[in-house]
Amino acid sequence: MLLLLPLTAGCAPTDIEWTEEVKLHDGKVIQVKRRTELSATGFPTAKRGGYRYHELCYVPMGIHWKSLPQYKPEAFDVFGGKAYVRVPLGGCTACMLHGFPATNSIYFVWSGSEWTKVDETQAPEGLRFNLLSATHGDDDGAFDARGLITLADKRKRDSSIYRSLERTAARGLNERRALRDMCEKCKSIKIQTTSSAQVFMPSEGQSCRW
Repeated sequence: MLLLLPLTAGCAPTDIEWTEEVKLHDGKVIQVKRRTELSATGFPTAKRGGYRYHELCYVPMGIHWKSLPQYKPEAFDVFGGKAYVRVPLGGCTACMLHGFPATNSIYFVWSGSEWTKVDETQAPEGLRFNLLSATHGDDDGAFDARGLITLADKRKRDSSIYRSLERTAARGLNERRALRDMCEKCKSIKIQTTSSAQVFMPSEGQSCRW
């Protein structure tokens, strides 16, 4: 039993929950609840593995989002009483599955009970990067997002992203430089996959009660 203690004591938590300040396009600051879970191990090189899902709740509007690990939302905003989410695509397979969007992203609007995918031309131009990206580190959990993450906290955690976005803002797309024109370039690549375009986790048991 004593021989096992150093191993179990060093395990990092896999569940990460926090409340996050989000600045909307009109300057209003709201709070959303977010949660994610990581694989228990990133063997052989990392202490923890990749994402299992991404979850977001905005209780005042009864909004709940829970997506598959490859679809991590980077923008949440409310325009004219309607909530929108923007999700950047992570590679050529995702670009192909979603029709090679020019903005390298897919968009959703909350209908009041569920999320509906909309074309990029139907998404508000002011839908910009405003959700925390650096949610954790490959450590013992000390860097994990916990409690209330303020706007200032987010600036520190995502400082490299914000610097890149500020330099590319003139394009009208608040996008990450590494993703620029990605889907357009992917059109010339022959892609074969058994994956589907499914974005959301199964709806059973989803709620904002955590």
